[in-house]
Amino acid sequence: MQEESQEKLRLRLESGAKAAQKRDIPVPGRFIARDVFSQAVHIARQFDVAASIFGGYPEAERVQVCFHPTEDEPVYTGTWLQISWNPRFASPTHPELLGSLMGLGFDRSYFGDLIAGERAAHLYAMPEMAQRLPMEWTQAGRTSIEVTVLSEPPVLSLPHGIIEEFSAASLRLDAVLSGGLHVSRAKAADMIRQGLVMIAHQEETRIDRQLQEGDLISIRGHGRIRVSGIGGLSRKGRTYIQVECFLHD
Repeated sequence: MQEESQEKLRLRLESGAKAAQKRDIPVPGRFIARDVFSQAVHIARQFDVAASIFGGYPEAERVQVCFHPTEDEPVYTGTWLQISWNPRFASPTHPELLGSLMGLGFDRSYFGDLIAGERAAHLYAMPEMAQRLPMEWTQAGRTSIEVTVLSEPPVLSLPHGIIEEFSAASLRLDAVLSGGLHVSRAKAADMIRQGLVMIAHQEETRIDRQLQEGDLISIRGHGRIRVSGIGGLSRKGRTYIQVECFLHD
């Protein structure tokens, strides 16, 4: 599985937006990383259309992008696949599954999230992959696997993040980011200024942005942090904050 270059990604997004403008219909595209959505929105505005995304479930990290006239609803073509194996013999890990999928040589943009469980895994993919993977993806490590196309979305068992609790002088973005990532506040501020941080999938460069419960912070190269709880004040006037962290190793 090959990752596309930034230039190739830009051209792909521009082609979709241009097609939606010219044909005046929704044009579903392939998958992008969620933190690229702001780039898709910027390109959509250049062609006077809208950009929307969906990855099969609300918090997907990889999402299918659709460019569409602003008065039309987006259209998505992603298909759910189930990957199963005999648990009596082995249970492939997420890295083994992803590694074997990458080894097939397909472009990464054809695939959304891969969600691995103890007895089966699920993959959201472009419809052309639904035709090929059942025949071509038969092994993950030393484990034989079977790929089937689902007619309905699966009931997913999604991983839970790690809960962190700390106190901060305020609910400013740099303060919460510092506590969630265990970095200095100056380092957190630098990450924000560099454009590495998004809130609700929109780039945020204000270090003093005030957060509230439920806000989702995405940090390019690090993962995501959700503000899951805001408590009272400590004796020193600091705010107790709880976050759920989905961070890369």
